[in-house]
Amino acid sequence: MFSKIRQKLGSFASASLLLMVSMTIVNAGNYVYNLIMGRWLGPALFADVSLIITLLLMITFITVPLQLTAARYSAIHSADGDTASMASIRRWLTWLALLLGAGCAALFSFGAPLWARIFQTSSPQPFILFGLALPFAFAQGVNRGILQGQMRFTTLTITYQVEMWSRLVMGIFLVWLGFSVNGAVLGISFSFVATWLATLPARNGLPAAAQLPLDMRKAVAGFALPVMAAQIGQILINNSDILLVRRYYPPAAAGQYAALALIGRIVFFATWSVVTTMFPIVAQKHKKGEPYQHLFWVSLAIVAVIAVPVTLLALFFPEAIVRPLFGEQYLGISPLLWLYALATTLYALANLVINFRLSLGQGRETGFAITAGIAQVAGIILFHQTLAQVVWVQVVVMGALFIVLFGQYLRRQDV
Repeated sequence: MFSKIRQKLGSFASASLLLMVSMTIVNAGNYVYNLIMGRWLGPALFADVSLIITLLLMITFITVPLQLTAARYSAIHSADGDTASMASIRRWLTWLALLLGAGCAALFSFGAPLWARIFQTSSPQPFILFGLALPFAFAQGVNRGILQGQMRFTTLTITYQVEMWSRLVMGIFLVWLGFSVNGAVLGISFSFVATWLATLPARNGLPAAAQLPLDMRKAVAGFALPVMAAQIGQILINNSDILLVRRYYPPAAAGQYAALALIGRIVFFATWSVVTTMFPIVAQKHKKGEPYQHLFWVSLAIVAVIAVPVTLLALFFPEAIVRPLFGEQYLGISPLLWLYALATTLYALANLVINFRLSLGQGRETGFAITAGIAQVAGIILFHQTLAQVVWVQVVVMGALFIVLFGQYLRRQDV
Protein backbone atom coordinates (compact mmCIF):
# COMPACT_ATOMS: atom_id res chain seq x y z
CA MET A 1 0.00 0.00 0.00
CA PHE A 2 2.68 2.49 1.06
CA SER A 3 4.82 1.65 -1.97
CA LYS A 4 1.89 2.46 -4.27
CA ILE A 5 1.34 5.79 -2.53
CA ARG A 6 5.03 6.61 -2.79
CA GLN A 7 5.08 5.70 -6.47
CA LYS A 8 2.00 7.80 -7.15
CA LEU A 9 3.39 10.90 -5.46
CA GLY A 10 6.77 10.46 -7.13
CA SER A 11 9.13 13.41 -6.94
CA PHE A 12 6.58 15.56 -5.16
CA ALA A 13 7.15 13.97 -1.75
CA SER A 14 10.95 14.01 -1.89
CA ALA A 15 11.11 17.55 -3.28
CA SER A 16 8.63 18.80 -0.68
CA LEU A 17 10.67 17.19 2.09
CA LEU A 18 13.89 18.72 0.79
CA LEU A 19 12.38 22.19 0.59
CA MET A 20 10.63 21.79 3.92
CA VAL A 21 13.85 20.88 5.73
CA SER A 22 15.74 23.68 4.00
CA MET A 23 13.04 26.26 4.69
CA THR A 24 12.86 25.16 8.32
CA ILE A 25 16.54 26.06 8.59
CA VAL A 26 15.96 29.30 6.69
CA ASN A 27 13.00 30.28 8.86
CA ALA A 28 14.98 29.45 11.98
CA GLY A 29 17.80 31.70 10.78
CA ASN A 30 15.38 34.51 9.95
CA TYR A 31 13.84 34.16 13.38
CA VAL A 32 17.27 34.32 15.00
CA TYR A 33 17.93 37.49 13.01
CA ASN A 34 14.68 39.07 14.21
CA LEU A 35 15.10 37.83 17.77
CA ILE A 36 18.58 39.33 18.05
CA MET A 37 17.42 42.60 16.53
CA GLY A 38 14.42 42.69 18.87
CA ARG A 39 16.58 42.11 21.94
CA TRP A 40 19.54 44.31 20.98
CA LEU A 41 17.57 47.27 19.61
CA GLY A 42 14.51 47.22 21.89
CA PRO A 43 10.85 47.55 20.82
CA ALA A 44 11.07 51.11 19.43
CA LEU A 45 14.08 50.62 17.10
CA PHE A 46 12.99 47.07 16.30
CA ALA A 47 9.80 48.60 14.93
CA ASP A 48 11.96 50.44 12.35
CA VAL A 49 13.68 47.19 11.33
CA SER A 50 10.32 45.41 11.23
CA LEU A 51 9.01 48.14 8.93
CA ILE A 52 11.82 47.50 6.43
CA ILE A 53 11.18 43.75 6.64
CA THR A 54 7.51 44.44 5.97
CA LEU A 55 8.48 46.53 2.94
CA LEU A 56 10.68 43.63 1.85
CA LEU A 57 7.65 41.37 1.98
CA MET A 58 5.61 43.97 0.11
CA ILE A 59 8.02 44.19 -2.83
CA THR A 60 7.22 40.53 -3.44
CA PHE A 61 4.35 42.14 -5.35
CA ILE A 62 6.96 42.21 -8.11
CA THR A 63 9.41 39.42 -7.29
CA VAL A 64 6.84 36.64 -6.84
CA PRO A 65 4.99 37.28 -10.14
CA LEU A 66 8.37 37.29 -11.87
CA GLN A 67 9.32 34.02 -10.18
CA LEU A 68 6.01 32.22 -10.71
CA THR A 69 5.78 33.35 -14.33
CA ALA A 70 9.31 32.11 -14.98
CA ALA A 71 8.51 28.90 -13.09
CA ARG A 72 5.36 28.07 -15.03
CA TYR A 73 6.82 28.67 -18.49
CA SER A 74 10.08 27.02 -17.54
CA ALA A 75 8.10 23.96 -16.40
CA ILE A 76 6.04 23.88 -19.59
CA HIS A 77 9.04 24.24 -21.90
CA SER A 78 11.06 21.75 -19.85
CA ALA A 79 8.32 19.22 -20.53
CA ASP A 80 8.80 19.90 -24.27
CA GLY A 81 12.60 20.10 -24.06
CA ASP A 82 12.43 23.62 -25.51
CA THR A 83 15.48 25.30 -23.93
CA ALA A 84 15.54 28.07 -26.54
CA SER A 85 12.16 29.40 -25.40
CA MET A 86 13.27 29.17 -21.78
CA ALA A 87 16.34 31.26 -22.55
CA SER A 88 14.28 33.89 -24.34
CA ILE A 89 11.76 34.09 -21.51
CA ARG A 90 14.54 34.40 -18.94
CA ARG A 91 16.22 37.20 -20.91
CA TRP A 92 12.98 39.17 -21.34
CA LEU A 93 11.90 38.78 -17.71
CA THR A 94 15.38 39.71 -16.45
CA TRP A 95 15.39 43.01 -18.35
CA LEU A 96 11.88 43.70 -17.05
CA ALA A 97 13.05 42.91 -13.51
CA LEU A 98 16.01 45.27 -13.75
CA LEU A 99 13.83 48.05 -15.10
CA LEU A 100 11.27 47.64 -12.32
CA GLY A 101 14.05 47.35 -9.74
CA ALA A 102 15.61 50.63 -10.87
CA GLY A 103 12.24 52.36 -10.60
CA CYS A 104 11.63 51.05 -7.09
CA ALA A 105 15.17 51.99 -6.06
CA ALA A 106 14.50 55.58 -7.13
CA LEU A 107 11.14 55.58 -5.34
CA PHE A 108 12.61 54.48 -2.02
CA SER A 109 15.81 56.52 -2.27
CA PHE A 110 14.43 59.88 -3.38
CA GLY A 111 11.28 59.47 -1.31
CA ALA A 112 13.14 58.47 1.87
CA PRO A 113 12.40 61.71 3.81
CA LEU A 114 8.69 61.36 3.02
CA TRP A 115 8.55 57.69 4.09
CA ALA A 116 10.40 58.55 7.32
CA ARG A 117 7.75 61.16 8.18
CA ILE A 118 4.81 58.94 7.29
CA PHE A 119 6.00 55.94 9.32
CA GLN A 120 7.65 57.99 12.10
CA THR A 121 11.05 56.30 11.76
CA SER A 122 14.18 57.60 13.45
CA SER A 123 15.98 58.25 10.14
CA PRO A 124 15.39 58.18 6.36
CA GLN A 125 18.65 56.31 5.73
CA PRO A 126 17.22 52.75 6.02
CA PHE A 127 14.88 53.44 3.08
CA ILE A 128 17.85 54.48 0.92
CA LEU A 129 19.98 51.48 1.90
CA PHE A 130 17.06 49.16 1.23
CA GLY A 131 16.06 50.70 -2.10
CA LEU A 132 19.47 50.64 -3.75
CA ALA A 133 19.65 46.83 -3.62
CA LEU A 134 16.19 46.17 -5.09
CA PRO A 135 17.32 45.55 -8.72
CA PHE A 136 19.26 42.52 -7.46
CA ALA A 137 16.20 41.31 -5.53
CA PHE A 138 14.03 41.41 -8.64
CA ALA A 139 16.61 39.80 -10.94
CA GLN A 140 17.15 36.85 -8.58
CA GLY A 141 13.38 36.23 -8.61
CA VAL A 142 13.52 35.42 -12.32
CA ASN A 143 16.46 33.03 -11.87
CA ARG A 144 14.70 31.28 -8.99
CA GLY A 145 11.65 30.81 -11.18
CA ILE A 146 13.76 29.11 -13.87
CA LEU A 147 15.24 26.76 -11.25
CA GLN A 148 11.79 26.05 -9.80
CA GLY A 149 10.24 25.35 -13.19
CA GLN A 150 13.07 22.97 -14.11
CA MET A 151 12.54 21.30 -10.71
CA ARG A 152 16.18 21.87 -9.76
CA PHE A 153 15.09 22.01 -6.15
CA THR A 154 18.54 21.35 -4.67
CA THR A 155 20.01 24.44 -6.31
CA LEU A 156 16.86 26.38 -5.42
CA THR A 157 17.21 25.48 -1.74
CA ILE A 158 20.85 26.60 -1.78
CA THR A 159 19.78 30.08 -2.92
CA TYR A 160 17.46 30.41 0.08
CA GLN A 161 20.23 29.26 2.40
CA VAL A 162 22.58 31.87 0.94
CA GLU A 163 19.96 34.59 1.41
CA MET A 164 19.35 33.70 5.05
CA TRP A 165 22.98 33.19 6.12
CA SER A 166 24.29 36.32 4.40
CA ARG A 167 21.55 38.41 5.98
CA LEU A 168 22.05 36.87 9.41
CA VAL A 169 25.85 37.10 9.54
CA MET A 170 26.21 40.54 7.96
CA GLY A 171 23.27 42.06 9.84
CA ILE A 172 24.38 40.82 13.26
CA PHE A 173 27.98 41.85 12.59
CA LEU A 174 27.05 45.40 11.57
CA VAL A 175 24.66 45.90 14.50
CA TRP A 176 27.34 44.55 16.84
CA LEU A 177 29.74 47.15 15.40
CA GLY A 178 27.25 49.85 16.42
CA PHE A 179 25.45 50.64 13.16
CA SER A 180 22.05 49.97 14.82
CA VAL A 181 19.07 50.01 12.42
CA ASN A 182 21.24 50.90 9.42
CA GLY A 183 23.40 47.84 10.09
CA ALA A 184 20.36 45.57 10.18
CA VAL A 185 19.08 47.00 6.89
CA LEU A 186 22.50 46.73 5.26
CA GLY A 187 22.42 43.03 6.12
CA ILE A 188 19.12 42.73 4.23
CA SER A 189 20.49 44.62 1.22
CA PHE A 190 23.67 42.54 1.15
CA SER A 191 21.58 39.35 1.09
CA PHE A 192 19.91 40.50 -2.16
CA VAL A 193 23.26 40.72 -3.93
CA ALA A 194 24.52 37.41 -2.49
CA THR A 195 21.30 35.64 -3.51
CA TRP A 196 21.47 36.99 -7.06
CA LEU A 197 24.97 35.55 -7.39
CA ALA A 198 23.74 32.20 -6.03
CA THR A 199 20.94 32.04 -8.65
CA LEU A 200 23.22 32.52 -11.67
CA PRO A 201 23.38 28.71 -12.30
CA ALA A 202 19.87 29.15 -13.74
CA ARG A 203 21.69 30.13 -16.96
CA ASN A 204 23.45 26.78 -17.18
CA GLY A 205 22.31 24.59 -20.06
CA LEU A 206 20.42 27.40 -21.80
CA PRO A 207 21.46 28.51 -25.29
CA ALA A 208 22.02 32.11 -26.34
CA ALA A 209 18.75 33.93 -25.91
CA ALA A 210 16.89 35.17 -28.95
CA GLN A 211 14.29 37.94 -28.98
CA LEU A 212 11.06 36.72 -27.35
CA PRO A 213 8.28 36.69 -29.99
CA LEU A 214 5.44 39.15 -29.51
CA ASP A 215 2.78 36.46 -29.10
CA MET A 216 4.85 34.80 -26.38
CA ARG A 217 5.34 38.12 -24.62
CA LYS A 218 1.58 38.62 -24.63
CA ALA A 219 1.02 35.12 -23.23
CA VAL A 220 3.59 35.62 -20.46
CA ALA A 221 2.17 39.03 -19.57
CA GLY A 222 -1.35 37.58 -19.60
CA PHE A 223 -0.35 34.97 -17.04
CA ALA A 224 1.58 37.48 -14.95
CA LEU A 225 -1.50 39.65 -14.42
CA PRO A 226 -3.49 37.18 -12.26
CA VAL A 227 -0.29 36.26 -10.41
CA MET A 228 0.24 39.94 -9.69
CA ALA A 229 -3.36 40.22 -8.52
CA ALA A 230 -2.86 37.30 -6.16
CA GLN A 231 0.30 38.96 -4.86
CA ILE A 232 -1.52 42.24 -4.25
CA GLY A 233 -3.96 40.28 -2.11
CA GLN A 234 -1.13 38.53 -0.29
CA ILE A 235 0.66 41.81 0.40
CA LEU A 236 -2.48 43.38 1.81
CA ILE A 237 -3.21 40.30 3.91
CA ASN A 238 0.32 39.68 5.22
CA ASN A 239 1.52 43.24 5.73
CA SER A 240 -1.31 45.76 6.07
CA ASP A 241 -1.83 44.92 9.74
CA ILE A 242 1.77 45.75 10.66
CA LEU A 243 1.72 49.00 8.71
CA LEU A 244 -1.62 50.08 10.19
CA VAL A 245 -0.58 49.17 13.73
CA ARG A 246 2.63 51.13 13.11
CA ARG A 247 0.41 54.05 12.10
CA TYR A 248 -2.10 53.88 14.96
CA TYR A 249 0.09 52.76 17.88
CA PRO A 250 3.23 54.14 19.56
CA PRO A 251 6.58 52.57 18.57
CA ALA A 252 6.84 50.27 21.62
CA ALA A 253 3.38 48.74 21.07
CA ALA A 254 4.04 48.49 17.32
CA GLY A 255 7.26 46.61 18.06
CA GLN A 256 5.39 44.17 20.29
CA TYR A 257 2.81 43.58 17.56
CA ALA A 258 5.63 43.04 15.04
CA ALA A 259 6.94 40.29 17.32
CA LEU A 260 3.44 38.75 17.46
CA ALA A 261 3.21 38.74 13.67
CA LEU A 262 6.69 37.28 13.36
CA ILE A 263 5.82 34.32 15.57
CA GLY A 264 2.31 33.84 14.21
CA ARG A 265 3.44 33.73 10.60
CA ILE A 266 5.61 30.69 11.17
CA VAL A 267 2.67 28.64 9.85
CA PHE A 268 2.67 30.43 6.51
CA PHE A 269 6.41 30.16 5.97
CA ALA A 270 6.53 26.57 7.20
CA THR A 271 3.99 25.55 4.55
CA TRP A 272 5.50 27.62 1.74
CA SER A 273 7.64 24.68 0.60
CA VAL A 274 4.51 22.63 -0.17
CA VAL A 275 3.15 25.31 -2.51
CA THR A 276 6.57 25.84 -4.15
CA THR A 277 6.94 22.14 -4.93
CA MET A 278 3.36 21.64 -6.04
CA PHE A 279 3.37 24.51 -8.56
CA PRO A 280 5.79 23.26 -11.29
CA ILE A 281 4.84 19.59 -10.88
CA VAL A 282 1.12 20.32 -11.40
CA ALA A 283 1.94 22.63 -14.34
CA GLN A 284 3.98 19.89 -16.06
CA LYS A 285 1.44 17.14 -15.40
CA HIS A 286 -1.36 19.36 -16.71
CA LYS A 287 0.71 20.10 -19.85
CA LYS A 288 1.34 16.37 -20.43
CA GLY A 289 -2.27 15.36 -19.73
CA GLU A 290 -1.30 13.30 -16.67
CA PRO A 291 -3.37 13.03 -13.44
CA TYR A 292 -2.65 15.83 -10.98
CA GLN A 293 -5.76 16.37 -8.81
CA HIS A 294 -4.41 14.10 -6.06
CA LEU A 295 -1.57 16.57 -5.53
CA PHE A 296 -4.07 19.21 -4.43
CA TRP A 297 -5.49 17.00 -1.69
CA VAL A 298 -2.07 15.80 -0.57
CA SER A 299 -0.81 19.39 -0.40
CA LEU A 300 -3.89 20.51 1.52
CA ALA A 301 -3.41 17.68 4.01
CA ILE A 302 0.28 18.48 4.52
CA VAL A 303 -0.46 22.15 5.18
CA ALA A 304 -3.12 21.18 7.74
CA VAL A 305 -0.80 18.68 9.44
CA ILE A 306 1.83 21.39 9.85
CA ALA A 307 -0.46 24.27 10.76
CA VAL A 308 -2.88 22.75 13.28
CA PRO A 309 -0.26 21.57 15.83
CA VAL A 310 1.48 24.97 15.70
CA THR A 311 -1.81 26.73 16.41
CA LEU A 312 -2.57 24.37 19.31
CA LEU A 313 0.88 24.99 20.82
CA ALA A 314 0.24 28.72 20.59
CA LEU A 315 -3.12 28.24 22.32
CA PHE A 316 -1.93 26.18 25.28
CA PHE A 317 1.67 27.37 25.73
CA PRO A 318 1.87 30.99 24.51
CA GLU A 319 4.18 32.34 27.22
CA ALA A 320 6.52 29.36 26.81
CA ILE A 321 6.88 30.44 23.17
CA VAL A 322 7.12 34.22 23.60
CA ARG A 323 9.42 34.40 26.65
CA PRO A 324 12.44 32.51 25.27
CA LEU A 325 12.08 34.11 21.85
CA PHE A 326 11.66 37.79 22.69
CA GLY A 327 11.85 38.14 26.47
CA GLU A 328 9.67 39.45 29.28
CA GLN A 329 8.92 42.81 27.66
CA TYR A 330 6.93 41.07 24.90
CA LEU A 331 4.75 38.84 27.13
CA GLY A 332 1.73 41.09 26.63
CA ILE A 333 1.17 39.57 23.19
CA SER A 334 0.90 35.99 24.53
CA PRO A 335 -2.93 35.78 24.70
CA LEU A 336 -3.18 36.78 21.04
CA LEU A 337 -0.64 34.31 19.69
CA TRP A 338 -3.03 31.43 18.94
CA LEU A 339 -5.49 33.77 17.21
CA TYR A 340 -2.78 35.11 14.92
CA ALA A 341 -1.62 31.56 14.18
CA LEU A 342 -5.22 30.59 13.36
CA ALA A 343 -5.56 33.51 10.93
CA THR A 344 -2.28 32.51 9.29
CA THR A 345 -3.40 28.87 9.03
CA LEU A 346 -6.59 29.86 7.25
CA TYR A 347 -4.65 32.03 4.83
CA ALA A 348 -2.05 29.32 4.18
CA LEU A 349 -4.87 26.98 3.12
CA ALA A 350 -6.46 29.68 0.94
CA ASN A 351 -3.09 30.49 -0.65
CA LEU A 352 -2.62 26.85 -1.60
CA VAL A 353 -5.95 26.84 -3.47
CA ILE A 354 -4.99 30.03 -5.31
CA ASN A 355 -1.58 28.71 -6.37
CA PHE A 356 -3.03 25.38 -7.47
CA ARG A 357 -5.35 27.20 -9.86
CA LEU A 358 -2.52 29.46 -11.05
CA SER A 359 -0.37 26.43 -11.87
CA LEU A 360 -3.11 25.45 -14.32
CA GLY A 361 -3.12 28.93 -15.83
CA GLN A 362 -6.44 29.80 -14.19
CA GLY A 363 -6.42 33.00 -12.15
CA ARG A 364 -10.03 33.95 -11.44
CA GLU A 365 -9.61 33.13 -7.74
CA THR A 366 -7.08 35.92 -7.34
CA GLY A 367 -9.90 38.44 -7.24
CA PHE A 368 -11.07 36.93 -3.96
CA ALA A 369 -7.60 37.46 -2.48
CA ILE A 370 -7.65 41.16 -3.37
CA THR A 371 -11.16 41.50 -1.96
CA ALA A 372 -10.05 39.84 1.28
CA GLY A 373 -7.01 42.13 1.50
CA ILE A 374 -9.16 45.23 1.06
CA ALA A 375 -11.67 43.92 3.60
CA GLN A 376 -8.86 43.36 6.10
CA VAL A 377 -7.55 46.90 5.66
CA ALA A 378 -11.04 48.36 6.04
CA GLY A 379 -11.76 46.17 9.06
CA ILE A 380 -8.57 47.22 10.86
CA ILE A 381 -9.20 50.89 10.11
CA LEU A 382 -12.65 50.53 11.68
CA PHE A 383 -11.63 48.24 14.55
CA HIS A 384 -8.19 48.99 15.99
CA GLN A 385 -8.95 50.20 19.49
CA THR A 386 -7.14 47.12 20.82
CA LEU A 387 -4.63 44.72 19.29
CA ALA A 388 -7.14 41.92 19.91
CA GLN A 389 -9.58 43.64 17.53
CA VAL A 390 -6.86 43.85 14.87
CA VAL A 391 -6.21 40.10 15.09
CA TRP A 392 -9.90 39.12 15.17
CA VAL A 393 -10.50 41.07 11.96
CA GLN A 394 -7.89 38.88 10.28
CA VAL A 395 -9.37 35.65 11.63
CA VAL A 396 -12.82 36.50 10.28
CA VAL A 397 -11.59 37.68 6.87
CA MET A 398 -9.21 34.74 6.34
CA GLY A 399 -11.86 32.25 7.40
CA ALA A 400 -14.28 33.70 4.87
CA LEU A 401 -11.61 33.69 2.14
CA PHE A 402 -10.78 30.02 2.60
CA ILE A 403 -14.44 28.97 2.72
CA VAL A 404 -15.19 30.84 -0.51
CA LEU A 405 -12.13 29.51 -2.36
CA PHE A 406 -12.64 25.93 -1.24
CA GLY A 407 -16.30 26.17 -2.17
CA GLN A 408 -15.31 27.43 -5.62
CA TYR A 409 -12.96 24.47 -6.03
CA LEU A 410 -15.67 21.95 -5.15
CA ARG A 411 -18.31 23.74 -7.23
CA ARG A 412 -16.18 23.45 -10.33
CA GLN A 413 -15.87 19.71 -9.68
CA ASP A 414 -12.07 19.76 -9.62
CA VAL A 415 -12.11 16.47 -7.71
